[in-house]
Amino acid sequence: MTDIVQSAGWIIYYLDKEWEPRYLLIKRHALSGKIEWVAPKWKIQIGEKVEEAAIREVSEECWIPKNMLRLRQKIWMTSLRSSETKKGHLDKDVTYFLMKYEWDPTQIKLIDGEWYIWIYKWANIQEVLRLLYYEDIRELIRKSYLTIREERKNRSIQQDFLKKLW
Repeated sequence: MTDIVQSAGWIIYYLDKEWEPRYLLIKRHALSGKIEWVAPKWKIQIGEKVEEAAIREVSEECWIPKNMLRLRQKIWMTSLRSSETKKGHLDKDVTYFLMKYEWDPTQIKLIDGEWYIWIYKWANIQEVLRLLYYEDIRELIRKSYLTIREERKNRSIQQDFLKKLW
């Protein structure tokens, strides 16, 4: 029996000038040999908490200072299983987190990671839905988009209420 690899993935976003979320996508070499856009994920080190791994990996692989990330919430967990031996056996559980990036989005500097290449893109929701191959990750970002929009709406209602009090 093969060990199940534990990974932390993240949906990283920042809010642009119109307060719309832009999501970090990176390019990678898939086991199939294709080059594809993905939401990043990496392996968790033995003994490491999944939340710690998520922040550490973003910081290490994208050169983002830890204090510029805000871990919002755990949003999903998926299991990947494959008995395909031609390209390697795959047993992986990935826990995804929503993270807000609170710095200059042009300052990302990807390093050459396992299967990843040095190309990234901040994509709006329409681009994400067009570029991502995997439906489950597209759905995850769709849900995060709705969550972010709902929070923005609630914040606006709260601000209007406070203005009326003054």
